[in-house]
Parts: sequence; C-alpha cells; structure tokens
Amino acid sequence: MPPSSTNASMKKQSDKQSPSFSLAELAGKVKCPIEGDRSVRITGFAGLDHAKKGDITFVSEKKHLISLEKSGASAVILPEDLNFSGIPALKSSHPYRTFVEVVTLFHSPVLIPSGIHPAAIVSPTADLGKNAAVGALSWIGEHVVIGDNSVIFPLASIYPGVRIGKNVVIHSHVTIREDVRIGDNVIIHSGAVIGADGFGYVQDKNGHHIKIPQTGTVIIEDDVEIGANSCIDRAALEATVIRQGTKIDDLVMVAHNCEVGEHSILAAQTGIAGSSRLGKKVITAGQVGIADHLTIGDGSILAAKTGLTGNLKEGSFVSGSPHLDIRTWRKVWASAPHLYDLIKEVRKLRKRVAELEKKEESQ
Repeated sequence: MPPSSTNASMKKQSDKQSPSFSLAELAGKVKCPIEGDRSVRITGFAGLDHAKKGDITFVSEKKHLISLEKSGASAVILPEDLNFSGIPALKSSHPYRTFVEVVTLFHSPVLIPSGIHPAAIVSPTADLGKNAAVGALSWIGEHVVIGDNSVIFPLASIYPGVRIGKNVVIHSHVTIREDVRIGDNVIIHSGAVIGADGFGYVQDKNGHHIKIPQTGTVIIEDDVEIGANSCIDRAALEATVIRQGTKIDDLVMVAHNCEVGEHSILAAQTGIAGSSRLGKKVITAGQVGIADHLTIGDGSILAAKTGLTGNLKEGSFVSGSPHLDIRTWRKVWASAPHLYDLIKEVRKLRKRVAELEKKEESQ
C-alpha cells in the first residue's frame, strides 16, 4: 500500500546550502592526486572561459593552457603528463571524465518530490517502495509496483500493471503504458511515451486499414536514460527491449519489436523501424533512419542522416542514404563538387569524337 500523503512536500534544492569542498576532499572523492594548495576551497565548476574564483575547470590538451592562464578558476583538472604552476591541479588520466564526476558532486535536481503529494492519484492496489515519491497530479494505476527511492515528478501517468525498479527518476508529462517493465537507475525525461501501441495494420479486401492488436510490452533494463519526447512502442506479440546502459537522446523513435543492445547511444531524431536488432555499443548520430527487420552488429557507428537499408557486420562505420561504408562515402562526396566540370569535359570529348568520326567518314 502507498504511504500516507499527509506529509507530502516539494523540497527546493535552492533552500539547501550550496556544496563546498576543499581540493583535498574533491581529490579523495574522484581519486586523483593533487599538485599545489590542498586547502583551496571549491564552491562550483565552469568551463575555461567562464570560470571564476571558487570554480574548478578542466584542460584536456596542452593547446588550452593559454586559455587557462586567462581563466579565473581556483583549480584545474589536468592530464597526468601536463603541468601548470598557476593554480592547484588535480591530475587525471581522463580530465573530462573526472570533471563530469566533479559536476555530479555539485549538481542535483532543482525540485525533488518527497512522499505522496495530496493531489496525486495513487491506486490503493499500487505498491510503493521505501522513500518512493509521487508529485502532484500524477496518476499511478492499479497494481503498479514502484521500487525504493524512485521519484515520479508531477503530471506523469503510470498505467496499470507497470513495474518500476529502484532509484528511477520519471519526469513530468511522461506516460508509461500498461504492463511495461523498467529496471533500476533509469531516467526518463519529460514527454517520453513508453509502451504506446506499435504502428501495425493489415488491409482488408477493400484496402481499408485494420489495426493489428499490439499485445506485447516494453522492457527497459537497468541504467538506461531516455530523452524528452522520445517514443518506444510496445511489441505486437512479445517485447520491445532496451538493454542495460543504453542512452537515448530527445525525439528518438524505437518501433515495435525492436531490440537495442547494451550501452548503445541513439542521438536525436533517430528512427528505428519495426523488428530491427541493434547490437552492443552501437552509435547512431542525429537523424539516422533504420529500415525494418535489419540486424546491426556490435560496435557499429551510423553517421548523421544515414539511411540504413541493409544489415551491418560488427564494427561497421557507415554514412549516406542509402548507406555506404564511411570511406567510400567520403570519396563520393569529395568527388561530388567536381562532377559538373567533369560532365562538361565529357560533353566536349563526345562532341570532339563525333567531329573526328564524321571527318573520317567523309575521307
């Protein structure tokens, strides 16, 4: 049964004191050695051009040290083989990744629902775990299960039979349809629709479209993030599956019966037609279109605006529409600006050949 809603509230992050760390404390948290003053106080983070006193920034390449000299930052994260004496530094084998870890220490959502808001509608048959929270005007249907420490922001709709794991964040205006399964540590951003009917129709003898019942579901495994206004359709019979660790950008469409492999990246406006299978660690750049019933091998990369019309082997890198191997595609488009001049030359040669043939015939 859901916990009492009488003590529900919305905590404002702005009401809390901003985080502050000594450089030594930060170093301990991100496990990096220090060069320089260990006691300097870090109260924020910023890029090189905007850093001010109290901020920590990062540099990945030697060429950016000139910008660092002009920066107002109090500390910097540097590569292990790069030295800078101007300000204290954390040394890292991957400065950008370490900077992201630091940002995570400072950053948290602005509004955090706490408890069950009085204006939320929660079915008495729903099962909410310890510290689960539901924001105002959200609807939690019958027999929904929500795991410990999961947060449902205001105006979300969770249909009956949905199962949501632990530490999940579902933002406002998300719709999760009936019987969908969501793992642990999943983030779903505003406007996403998970489990809508797949686009399936069959024509009758008069050419009218008859809807095919979409009786399957969607399974979202652990550590997945789904961007704003993205749609993942339910399967016609079994399940559309997003495997562990995959990250999906805004405005992405995954059609019914698809499977997206572990730790893949789908950038904005990617569209995957029904029953296609993506392997592990596949990357699709913006506006990629993938035809139906295709298989894409592990580690493949699809450059922006690729139109994929056939299967890909493991480790493929393609571009263009219809797709080509990236090396072939680059050669094609390097040649394209010269095609008109080449056509003119061919026309001249054809004309010249015709003149020579006419001259020979007349002799």
